[in-house]
Amino acid sequence: MEPLALGAARLHRLVLPLPLALREINVYLVEGPGGVALVDTGMATPAARTALEDQLRQRGLEVGQVKQLFITHFHVDHFGQADWLKGRGARISMPCVDSERIQYWLTHPEFDEESLAYFVELGAPPATLERARRAMASMRAAAPVFAADEEVDDGERLELAGETFEVLLTPGHSPGHACLHHPASGTLLVGDHVLPLITPNISLSHETEEDPLGDYRRSLRKVRGRGFALGLPAHGPTIDDLDRRIDEILAHHDEREALLLSLLGERTASCFELSEGLFEISRLDGWETWMAVGETRAHLRALEVNGQITAVRRGGLILFRAVQ
Repeated sequence: MEPLALGAARLHRLVLPLPLALREINVYLVEGPGGVALVDTGMATPAARTALEDQLRQRGLEVGQVKQLFITHFHVDHFGQADWLKGRGARISMPCVDSERIQYWLTHPEFDEESLAYFVELGAPPATLERARRAMASMRAAAPVFAADEEVDDGERLELAGETFEVLLTPGHSPGHACLHHPASGTLLVGDHVLPLITPNISLSHETEEDPLGDYRRSLRKVRGRGFALGLPAHGPTIDDLDRRIDEILAHHDEREALLLSLLGERTASCFELSEGLFEISRLDGWETWMAVGETRAHLRALEVNGQITAVRRGGLILFRAVQ
């Protein structure tokens, strides 16, 4: 992507490697009269660090010149290098809900075992459980402890490199995910809220009875129709028509729910059983399996909220059946 003019500033897309099935993440460099800022960080890996240093250097910059950092949400590929950047002088801003969530996760290692116990309740077999355990351990190992210097909320104004951005909270992919709108240019940095080539993962975890898919649909409609000129995602190419992509994602989730109801039929089944029909789990690694089951559970929760299915507990499992 060619540098994008944002008022008196320039925005650059930096592409950093990920050690995941999703191979890359876009982080955005804002360089202006007010300094140098980054939106998201990539993971805390030697390859990502080298790539960030090299791409900054290509633009005549050093890491120590990055004085502001905005983290869109609570996922380790987005905040993994935050502690390292903070140690070199960057001040960190992030949405308040996910800031609190990060701190809880970083300071409660038992969260992982509670999550795995929930995975068992959803019907995961031992082999799958062990793959998920290894995946969670690798993610925690790649997540250095840090704390935000500033927490922001929906509608607040945020100065990055001398340019004014508006914070738009868009919960769904995470409870406090945030996009950044640059009103002067109509550009929206969408993080993982809207992706051009895949649909963002929407999962229900063990510690909440909320409806993340319902939240996500509302967040998509919050962004739709506002006339944003450009969407800059954390993964994949620039989105030229946000409304069209949002419509595609909404239709996708409607189709997945219809398929899920068809798979359930008149039987009673576990979340893991149903996820086999939505995703080819045998082809997935531990973390992808975790996300697939979590997304199936989010769909099931949305169907519960809509009164189409009900959940029952039997023999240590959470099972689901259609409402007749």
